This record gives sequence, C-alpha cells and structure tokens, in this order.
Amino acid sequence: FFTFFGIALAATLSGCLRDECETTRTFVRLDPIYRSIAEIRVGIAAQGPRELRNPGKIYVYDHYLFINERNEGIHVLDNSDPANPVNLAFWSIPGNIDMAIRGNLLYADQYVDLLTINISDMQNPQLVCRSNDAFMLYGFDQQRGYLVDYETTEITENISCDDNRWAQPWFAEGDIIFVNSDQIGSFSGPTKTSSALAAAGLGGSFARFGLYDQYLYTVDRSLLRTWSVASPCPVRVDSSWVGWNIETIFPWKDRLFLGSQTGVFIFNNTNPQRPVLESQFSHASGCDPVVCDDDNAYVTIHDGTTCNGTFNQLDIIDIRNPAATTLQKTYPMKHPQGLAVTNDYLYLCDDGLKIFDKTNPLDLKEKSHLNGFDTYDVIALDASHLLVIGADGFYQFDVSDPKQPRQLSRIPVLN
Repeated sequence: FFTFFGIALAATLSGCLRDECETTRTFVRLDPIYRSIAEIRVGIAAQGPRELRNPGKIYVYDHYLFINERNEGIHVLDNSDPANPVNLAFWSIPGNIDMAIRGNLLYADQYVDLLTINISDMQNPQLVCRSNDAFMLYGFDQQRGYLVDYETTEITENISCDDNRWAQPWFAEGDIIFVNSDQIGSFSGPTKTSSALAAAGLGGSFARFGLYDQYLYTVDRSLLRTWSVASPCPVRVDSSWVGWNIETIFPWKDRLFLGSQTGVFIFNNTNPQRPVLESQFSHASGCDPVVCDDDNAYVTIHDGTTCNGTFNQLDIIDIRNPAATTLQKTYPMKHPQGLAVTNDYLYLCDDGLKIFDKTNPLDLKEKSHLNGFDTYDVIALDASHLLVIGADGFYQFDVSDPKQPRQLSRIPVLN
C-alpha cells in the first residue's frame, strides 16, 4: 500500500510540476539573407542627400564627415562649420559597413569585396577598381549565393521544461537562428591634429579598416589582411590568421591593436608589409573596442548576444612593454562601447557620454556625464571637438571645458 501510494504521489507531483514548468519566452528570429554574385557586385551610385535611418560607423577626412548607413552606403557632409554641418550627398554602396580614406581615394567594403573609389568630386565618386573576395562573411551556398545578413523578427512563445529550447540563450532550426531577446546586444582612433586629416582620415573605435604609411589593414572575423595602396588599386601582400571573433583594429605608431571578443592582440608593425603578432591580452568575453596612448590601452567590454559576454567594464592595460602587457585596473560600467582619448582625457560612450580625466589612469576622475541619449562611438578630433554617433543621431560637442560639454549640432535619425 505504501509503495503504491508513494508511486502515485510522485506521479501526481510530477504532473503538477510539469504543468507549472512553463514560461513565456520572447526570441529574435534571424532568417538568413542571401545575395547572388550579380547582386553582390552592383557598384556604386551618387544620390541626393537623405536622412539618417540606421547609422553605423563614422569617419572624418579633412573638413568632411562620412556616416555609414548600415549595409546601404555613406552619407557625405561638409563640416566646415561644426554648428551647421551641410548634408551634401548619399553614396549608395549596398553591403557597405566600413571605410577608410587616403588622399582622394576611399576604400570601402561591399559585402565580400573591397572597393577603391575616387572622391575628388564629392558629388560624383568614381569606382576605380574592385578587389574580389577580400573579406569573409557568413558563408556561401551554391544555389543561393553569399549569406550576407539576417532579417530579424521578434516572436513570443510558451515553452515547457521538457522542450530542448528550455534555458537555451539561442538555438537553430536549419539555417534559421533564434536568440533570446534579453540577450541581444548593441551594434560595433588615434588622436591627431586637424592638419593630419588632410592626408588621411580618422575612424572611430569600432573601425575594421586602418591606414599606416602606404598600407591598408583590414580585419574580418578571423584574419588580418595587409594591402599595399602605393598604387590606386590595392594589392594584398599578407594575411595573418588571428583567431575567431575579431572586431576592431586600432593602428598606433608601430603597433596594431586588434580587439576581439576575448582579448586584445598586439601586432608589431615595424615591417608594415608583414605585421607580426607580439602579444595577446585575454579578458572576459564581451564586445571589445580598444584605443591607446603611449602608455596604456583602454578597452571596453560589454555584454550582448553577439559578444557572448555578461561583463560591462573598462580595462586599463599597461602597454609600455607590448610583449608583456599587464592589466592595471578595471572600472565597472553600465554598458560601455566606443571610446577615444586625447592627452589628458578619456571619452566614453556609456549611458550617454562620459568624460574622464586620465592623467592618472589608475584613478580616473569623471568630469562630466551627459545622459538621456543613445551613443555607441566617439571620435576626438582634438581636445575641444568631439563627434558622437548613436542610434538616435549624430552629435558634435565642444569639450574645451570638460566639466560642461556644449552641444554644437545634432543630426537626428528618422524614426
């Protein structure tokens, strides 16, 4: 009797627990987008000015601003008067994310290809040449072509505890990926004087293109590629396998600093044709842009599905001996992303914009914090002029008084 009663009770409780073991989960469904070779290689087209809709990376060259419209092209603005930037044109470059400028040549990605574009006439850019298959994307299918992106849709379902998706941050069904909505993270330069911008441009801390002397460096998920740009059409001279999840590149003097989801790779660039891996600093998993000054590298780590991390922090790394880097200090942050440095100050995108006195990196002093707006990258043109980009717009600030930054202008994102 007691044996039977025990079995019956266990079965009853099991049934009750199973009924209660259910939750409502919201997923982001990612459906793959494929492009044929013909669709990949569609060239460029100059168009009239248009509003920002989905801004990506920012770049500065001379008195011009370039704002990427993710996977669509580049907005071109005359920034002679930072209080009143003038929208000049939109260059349609399907599949474009990154850019770099040297002289009158723009280097831009178009899906898997590297384009060289003459921008002597900002209203009429001309394609000079195309380097095919310069980058790795997500894959290639003989029938459908290149996998270039994913279309996202939010779905909500009730899931029981015996479902194999239970407690999984993501799962796949065929080539469709589902990710927990609460796991989705956010998106993705050296300080120079204004005169230096006349020869080469300046990108933000999420840049995947970097220029040094007569060489262009590009990174994708796993490779560092070196291109000679001595002639109008780039010539690839070297490729280095770095590892998975490479995200950013920051050229600094005779070093290249590569940010990945698990650490910082430092390449010695004394021979610019063939950079050599010098050391690696490992950190907790997280999205990772990096910038430097003479003594330290400043690395932000933030959480998000694309980064597989749960940490939000700023790391200060001693790079005076690049072959033996050491972690100096870690500062907790809310959700830090892009950053920039000048001689005395650190500018950080975290819950808006934060400005720190970094004269003593082991004791950063927050001078000001502007919040209430979204930011993910920043460029310091000098110690008084900041460019800031975020999901809700592009901003310029006068930071000559770091305690009281003054907004010069804003270009909103069209909702």
